[in-house]
Amino acid sequence: MANRQNLPPLTSLLEGRRIDWEQVVLDIQRSAWLREQGQWTSLKAIALSVGRTEGWVWNLKNIPGTEPKFHDALLLIGLWAEKTGKVDLPLSSGT
Repeated sequence: MANRQNLPPLTSLLEGRRIDWEQVVLDIQRSAWLREQGQWTSLKAIALSVGRTEGWVWNLKNIPGTEPKFHDALLLIGLWAEKTGKVDLPLSSGT
């Protein structure tokens, strides 16, 4: 396990970019996990998996600049990684 003191801060890892939350939600929506449940585009299934409301997920997907709080972000990133098998978060440039 890496020593925490040797890890760079998250902001330096992102190099001034932001996580593209719209793409995170879209990736989950397109994953085989939702298709297997017969819920191809269910925001509700995503919301239930991270303990939030469907409206919360809708906002992340549809309102530019919307960002989740830290804990919610970790839950959504975990779901995204688990269900898509991806490891590189979608990033966008911007402030």
